[in-house]
Formats: sequence, structure tokens, C-alpha cells
Amino acid sequence: MRIFLLTLILVSAVFAAPTESANIFGEKEPVAKAFLEISKRLASLESLDIVYTSMVHSLQGDVIQSGTILQEPPYRFRSEVWTHAMEGITRSHELTVSNGTNGWEVSIAPNGKTVAVSFWTLASMGDIFFSFLERATPYLITPAKTNSYDGLRYNYIFTDVSKNADGWDFKGNIRHDSELLKGIAKQASAMGAAGFSNFVPDHVSMKVSKDGIITEFKRFNLKGELLSYVNLKRALVNTYVDNAQFYYTPPQGVFLSNLDILQELPSMYVKHALLYKKAPDIKVNYLSGKDKIIKPGSKGVIVLTFFASWSQLCREYMVVIDKLHSKYAGTGVQFVNVSDQQDMKTLLAFQRGFDTIIYADPERSLVKTYDIDNIPKTFLIDKQGIVRYVMEGFNTASEVELGKRIDELKDEKLPEEEKKDK
Repeated sequence: MRIFLLTLILVSAVFAAPTESANIFGEKEPVAKAFLEISKRLASLESLDIVYTSMVHSLQGDVIQSGTILQEPPYRFRSEVWTHAMEGITRSHELTVSNGTNGWEVSIAPNGKTVAVSFWTLASMGDIFFSFLERATPYLITPAKTNSYDGLRYNYIFTDVSKNADGWDFKGNIRHDSELLKGIAKQASAMGAAGFSNFVPDHVSMKVSKDGIITEFKRFNLKGELLSYVNLKRALVNTYVDNAQFYYTPPQGVFLSNLDILQELPSMYVKHALLYKKAPDIKVNYLSGKDKIIKPGSKGVIVLTFFASWSQLCREYMVVIDKLHSKYAGTGVQFVNVSDQQDMKTLLAFQRGFDTIIYADPERSLVKTYDIDNIPKTFLIDKQGIVRYVMEGFNTASEVELGKRIDELKDEKLPEEEKKDK
């Protein structure tokens, strides 16, 4: 139900700094100028303390939500949400707290008892913050200390604005070129005429305070009936915030779920037939065509990565590999990056974006030797040539985890080195 409701709300903010090119949204000049002025006001915000209410008219009845949001950019925030849906059959109370380094998600029963607690650290802070942003309403300050409401404006085209003593009043319509709203319209049309009329947004109204904060956002359906609203009951800007607000201590006896591990790490470390065994020789080709043979165990730690230049995920992963290559240069760690791309022209163009060396596997013999079924995949081979870790995929924890494991293998002493120390 949450995903459906989130989709219907359609109110989010994208991290974007103020820009003079506000007309990229296709708005008339007065509207574009108003948003530019709002962005400048938002840039001066250092803290925000909000109390709000919201309603969504959904297939399962009206969902009423009340909550508070306290934020200091970039990652210090506290959110409490009370949800009342299906005429009280469904009720929930959630608390989300982050002090910028550690965070907590807490589910609380109607009787006040803590039901579940999850926590995370910097390893997954970025992902958690985006998730929090999607669930919260559009008043958040971004890490750039601004909130230009770009996400909202991609869904709607604002056609009219008027200024008053308290701020701005906007009116707008659905953007028919919005892929998100196209999808909702397609789903709603399958319900029949009543479904389409009742649950598809057609036009919106919005009030923005002189500080640049959205104080009211309403969506109406094709009949002009109210589909959803968000109202600020209170918004305090740049006021004193007690640091204790951003910390949380779970009660005794409550099971703690580690979101870092649940979200990222299990899918990162994978089983493989070569794990804890001697790594086969690595036979590759330089992009010039010259052969190269690397014998694991003969020269330090090896970070062997298989990737595909056509994969966007692999491209992002290779940026991390390139950073690690620079970090460990001259430390005895060798990075071997093997692409399955056979077109040398494409690989040479790809290589120009990185300092770390890219190798080819023209006969796909190395792919077969290392039994590669998914990419990106990295083998961490220790100084003795043993495959110690096999890591697959790419996520927010990749750089940290790879760095930890490389340090671990790099700092290990060979048997002969330990004898010398004795």
C-alpha cells in the first residue's frame, strides 16, 4: 500500500542548486522568476522545524497523516509520522532519526510500545536519505541548502503565480510528458471511467512562504475534486535545534536490524568455486594487442575485476575501482580490469576516462577460467595467490568494503616475513 500511496503523492524534491535557467521547465517568465527567487531564499536556510498534516484519497479510502520534520543539512534529520487509514483499521507511528553518521528507523505500536528498530551508518546513508526524502513531504532542505522543487515541477507545469505578503500562490496542471504520471494514468484507466476520474491528478495549487517553504500543496482530479493535500501547521526557520534531537537509544530487548547489512553486504560477497583456492594464471591482452600473463602469488595483492563497458552499473563501479587504484598506487596492490568488450576502438575510448589499466580477453578464455556469470565481479587475491574474497555487483558500500579488504590483504605478512620478525 505504501508504494501506491507514495506514487499518488507525487511530491518530492531533487537536490539542485539555484539556477538562472529556470525556464528549462517550460514555465512562463513570471513563474520562472518566482522559482528563482524562492531558490535564493532557500539557500539561506540552515535549519527547518515543521509540523504538517496530509491526506491522500486512495482506492483504500482516505489516508490521513500528521507528522513533524526537523532537519539540518545535509544528513541530520528527525521525522515522526502518524498514519491513519482505512477508517482506523490501519494505524502506524514511525520515527526516523539521523545524526549525520548513524541513523535509526523505529516502528511504534498504537499503544506506544516499540515494535522494531533498524539502524544504519555512513555505508548506506545516501540511500537511506533518498528513501526518507521520498516518504517525506517536500519541505526538506537539501545538502546544497536549497530545494528548488525540481521533482515536483517535472510532474506539473505551473502556469500562474501571484505574490502576497506571506509569499507566493501557484497554480498548475499535470505534465502530460511526465513518465511517472503517464504510468499512473495507464493504471487508473484500467479501472474504468470512475477510477480514472477519481484518482488521476489534473491540476494543482501551491502556496510557498516568504522563506521559500511550501506551506500548502493540493492536487485535484479531473472532476475538480480534492485528491490530496499537504498543509503546514507550523514552520520554524533557522531556529535553535537541540543536538539531542538527532540521537536515539533503542529500548532494551528490542531486536536491531542492521540496514547496512540488509541492504548491501549480503549481495556483495558471493560464493565461488575458486574461493580459498589458488587463483589461476591471469592471461589478458593490452589494448595494443600485446599479451600479458600475471601469476597470482608472485607480486603482491591482486584486485581482479570483470566488467562490461556497455553497462552503466559497471561504468559507475569502474569509477570506484579507478579511485582505489590511485589510492593504493605504489603499495604493492595490482589492479587488473578485464572487459568482455571485443571492439578495441570502444575499449580505447573507454580507457581514456580512467587511470587504471583496462585489459581485453579476446577469446573469453579468462572469463571461462574464472567462471564469470554476472558482472561486475571482483576477485581479491592475497600475496600467496589465494582467492580470499569474491565480490559481485555495485552499491553504496562497495568502495568502503573493497578498501577494507584490500587493506586487510595488503597488511598481512607472508610466512617468511613473520619468521624474520621473530
